[in-house]
Amino acid sequence: MIDDMHRLVRLQEMMQVVDGLNEKIASVPSGVARLEKELLSVEAEVERERAALQDVQKERRRLEMELMGIETKIQKYQGQLADVKTNKEYQAMQHEIDTCRQERARLDEKILLDMEATDRATAVFRAVEERIKEKRRATEDGKKALQQQLVNLQAEKAAVERDRDALRGMIAAPFLDPFLKVARQRKGLALVPVKDELCGGCHVRVMPKLIQMVRRSTGLIPCDSCKRFLFMPDDPAIAAGAASAQAAGTAAPANTAPGTPDPAAS
Repeated sequence: MIDDMHRLVRLQEMMQVVDGLNEKIASVPSGVARLEKELLSVEAEVERERAALQDVQKERRRLEMELMGIETKIQKYQGQLADVKTNKEYQAMQHEIDTCRQERARLDEKILLDMEATDRATAVFRAVEERIKEKRRATEDGKKALQQQLVNLQAEKAAVERDRDALRGMIAAPFLDPFLKVARQRKGLALVPVKDELCGGCHVRVMPKLIQMVRRSTGLIPCDSCKRFLFMPDDPAIAAGAASAQAAGTAAPANTAPGTPDPAAS
């Protein structure tokens, strides 16, 4: 009976390890999705900076074309100066030339500012381009690492499940069947320790008479409140059963697959 109780405690531990591994395995796809989402964010930033650079370059080309038109006008007006007949016509033509020269000066200043803006936009775009290259490499490395982690977790889970199934076969049905029923109802937690006269599941006080029954290990004793089964973790007999069970090879190794990380360290 002591051996069966210890095996149940160990079985529950192994079931909880499997549940934890299942959670980690289930989290791998979300980890991959997170990496891909971060990459898409950086790629979107690259496209924004590319569009900004193209807009600045387009504006600069527009200003240069406008400047060429002004230069053409100045040359045209200067060529017509020789053909004017009156002082009034000459002054009107000179006024047009002066107006074009003012516009040319304005355009020259805008083009200079636009050149500086183009240089800044180009520098930002190149920096973001380097960043996306680095991000793509990091994303691929991260996805490979997650894939390897998945392989390791699956191997570890398979090893623990083998030991768990072997341990189940060593537990008598009167202990195993009620335990599995309560475990399904209580999210895998069917056995709880009694500490300081409190149930380790619901933390309600356990009556002394019930504690004595648990100490005598007369069978599976449920908590009056939560109906989980109680055990005494500090009972010397349970400790002795743990040592003999470990010697019999019922304890699952902490790291069953080469290169697989300890789940507690994850």
